Amino acid sequence: MNRLLYALHKWISAIAFVQLAIWTVSGFTFTWITQEAIKSAPVKAAHRAPLDAAPAIEVARAMEIARAATGPVERIELRGTPSGAFYVASGPDATVRVDARSGRIAPVAQAEAEEIARRDQPGQPAVRETTLIRESPPLEYRDCEPAECALPVFRVALADAARTVVYVDATTGDVNARRNDDWRTYDFFWSLHIMDYRAREDFNHWLIRGAALIAMATVLTGTVLLCLRATRWVRRRLAGL
Repeated sequence: MNRLLYALHKWISAIAFVQLAIWTVSGFTFTWITQEAIKSAPVKAAHRAPLDAAPAIEVARAMEIARAATGPVERIELRGTPSGAFYVASGPDATVRVDARSGRIAPVAQAEAEEIARRDQPGQPAVRETTLIRESPPLEYRDCEPAECALPVFRVALADAARTVVYVDATTGDVNARRNDDWRTYDFFWSLHIMDYRAREDFNHWLIRGAALIAMATVLTGTVLLCLRATRWVRRRLAGL
């Protein structure tokens, strides 16, 4: 019985070793990469500016303009930005930005998106590359609600040491996500840790459950063997008295 248990423990341990090592290394990595580093240290209030004067169009007129594009307007907000004053109006299926001076629908142009991305980061690094994404976003553009990580979006890659990428909403000008090398390292080890190598979000799938069961079997068989050895040692000690 003991030999069978020893053999079972040995082979289960061998199967579990690789994933247990990955869990240990990835967990160790998480302790060294801070949340502040992952968040790319955005500049506070970089995208807000005071409203120096009343907008040229009233909110009721802005709602009429937005309604033609979005249908019923559920929410509208007047924003002062370095690019000017805008109404951002949201409906059940769409969001639009209305220029508070001209009354025109004002989607974000590439040049504005690049300025937003540069202002967002300390030192305003230069732009390395900009891409407008309308569909099939990259894997790194996630980890947020669909309404926050909306499309279309500008992917603005900055020429800084951390290789920061800022995702700027092409409709509202909001910064939807920030990614850098620390985030990418964390995300890679996170995929290994939860064993979700594609979406990197699901930690309730059967692959990780199976690995957890094997790890638990390793612990249980090891515990039983330890108890058996301890019992044998106690009996020998008692027999020697």
